[in-house]
Amino acid sequence: METSVAEALLLIFAAAVMNATYTLPMKLNRKWAWEHSWLAFSVLGVVVVPTIIATLTLPGLASIYRHTPGGTLLAMALFGAGWGVSLVFFGLAIPLVGVAIVFTITLSTSAASGSLLPLLTQHPGRLFTRQGAVILFGILLIALGVAFCGKAGLERDRAKASATAKKDFVRGFSFALISGLLGSLLNLGLAYGDGIQQAARDRGASAVMSSNAVWLPCVYAGFVPGVFYCIYLMRKNSSTALIRTHAVWYYWLMAASMGLLWYGSILLYSLSTTLLGTLGPSIGWPLFLSSIVLMSTVVGVLTGEWIPSMKGPFRTLLVGLFLLIGAIGVLTEAGQLSTS
Repeated sequence: METSVAEALLLIFAAAVMNATYTLPMKLNRKWAWEHSWLAFSVLGVVVVPTIIATLTLPGLASIYRHTPGGTLLAMALFGAGWGVSLVFFGLAIPLVGVAIVFTITLSTSAASGSLLPLLTQHPGRLFTRQGAVILFGILLIALGVAFCGKAGLERDRAKASATAKKDFVRGFSFALISGLLGSLLNLGLAYGDGIQQAARDRGASAVMSSNAVWLPCVYAGFVPGVFYCIYLMRKNSSTALIRTHAVWYYWLMAASMGLLWYGSILLYSLSTTLLGTLGPSIGWPLFLSSIVLMSTVVGVLTGEWIPSMKGPFRTLLVGLFLLIGAIGVLTEAGQLSTS
């Protein structure tokens, strides 16, 4: 049992590395604005790449959905649409309160809600057990750790730039809070998709690839809000034509590679939940998010975003990382309890 938990942690770590780096290829698309690269990623990474992978790994793909109740497919679509909307609110919150605060609010909210909601709705009886207490303590450590990381980012930004005009904090905070709550719906799609996964396994799909049957309707629905938002930005900025006239051949390749890294991380996370037992989504989701924070910080140091010589902000960052590492240990213990 402990071996399964260790394997799950390795998969979550690999998934976190992929997720923390999937936006890096976008930096090579220097002639495009953010909305151009994100639109290309939405088309290739969120739709084309998952569709190809699902087609290659799910025998009888069309048959799976034909025999799935319409209500289940609708639920998957609603979860995916909610996740897609969360990305839009994330983008709206950034100019109002800044990346550091938005990152803190969205991740901590998503970690807490994405772990608690499956536990409350699917295993409410375990909430007041020893295992439930361990999970709640781990979520608390994650919330504190992510808060310290966000505070460090805010201190860093203040140290590197002059004071700017005061933002509409209340509105930006609300947008970020909504983004975190809706972002966890992607995890709920997996938690509620057991029937679809079982139908895929019955048709010969492997345990890890069976999750593609759940993700596909989710990402299809999540694709729509992001695309509309990108089109809105392009029309607002009168830059629609630039996606064609300023494109270089490898820009589309970079967008596809973003999709491979992002969707690959989702697949590895899905497999990790199967190794963590019946509470896989409750335990795996906060582990996944906290690991992304850790790995994105490492990436930030390697790319010059974080400079250790900035002693105050970097010390605050280390406190946050220490709390997150502690949370990983606590939730690992919860995973072992779930299999005992």
